[in-house]
Amino acid sequence: MKQFLPALLAAALCGLAGTAAHAQSQMVYIGGAYININSKADALEGPSTPPDARLDVDDAKTLIFGYQRYFDDHWGIDLALGIPPKHKVHGRGSLEGFGQISSSKQVAPTLFANYRFGSAGDKLRPFVGIGINYTRFTDTKSTTAGNWASGGPTKLKLSDSWGLAAQVGASYALTDKWSLNATVAAAKVKSDLKATTTTADGDTIVRRTTIDFRPVVFTMSVGYAF
Repeated sequence: MKQFLPALLAAALCGLAGTAAHAQSQMVYIGGAYININSKADALEGPSTPPDARLDVDDAKTLIFGYQRYFDDHWGIDLALGIPPKHKVHGRGSLEGFGQISSSKQVAPTLFANYRFGSAGDKLRPFVGIGINYTRFTDTKSTTAGNWASGGPTKLKLSDSWGLAAQVGASYALTDKWSLNATVAAAKVKSDLKATTTTADGDTIVRRTTIDFRPVVFTMSVGYAF
């Protein structure tokens, strides 16, 4: 599945590129994003794990930027990037009393194939897109409270994720070059968490769960066409 999704989108984008001899328009944009993470996870499993030991991942804000290229008046691509946001993770269930137990950053480039409505000269151009998201988690660390909850110093590892993504949005032309843009995007992001704890006795305890993130991302940006 991980190999199939990138290949499928690449084939679709190659098809788009073949619809015109040259790009009608290109744009770079920069703005802000609010990430509603909507995380769900099964209780942690492993030796010496209390029942109902669950995790809850906080929402985050970040700076986003990207590049759009339209091959004709309707079809194009959109590469959405951003500064990796930091998500705080809190304990729930039997871990509720420990508060924030870890944190992690995510690098999540997303490539969309877009279709925009209207015609050249319209100030307002709504669009929809479908594509693929790649999410890599970095800087995943247990807090002091997390180490107490786990029974010792704990190393955390979240697996990478490939998944489908979709967006709806609109661009409003301020001038021939400058525009305001707004989008709402959703992606399928799922990651396996491995928590490795070294106890005071020198024993190693490994606990695992799978986190389904299901992020919805709201963005506002300023674009420059060239």
